Amino acid sequence: MLCDTISKLRIDVAILCEQYKNLAPPNTWLADADGQAAIWVQGGIPVQERPTRVYPYFSWARIGGIFFFSVYAPPRLTGIEFSALLANITEEARGKRPLVIAGDFNAWST
Repeated sequence: MLCDTISKLRIDVAILCEQYKNLAPPNTWLADADGQAAIWVQGGIPVQERPTRVYPYFSWARIGGIFFFSVYAPPRLTGIEFSALLANITEEARGKRPLVIAGDFNAWST
């Protein structure tokens, strides 16, 4: 259903969390180390930049000159782990503009 909606609405970039599976080629799919946050690029739009390493709980890419971050902070994270995640995102996002950060931070759980 999501695939159909993305296609029907002609969405170029989608930010996903807790996806039930990662899509295979020809889809451009950039997932975090845990497979819980992803950026899905449609329509053959090139990814201009991506991280050299895969991070847990977030993924990022520069697409069409915009930096997109997809984040999933599971509710099981301790306060210290959640703070470390935010610090990692902040460090990676530093100097990257324009910037979109979206996802599920499960803030009520931390």
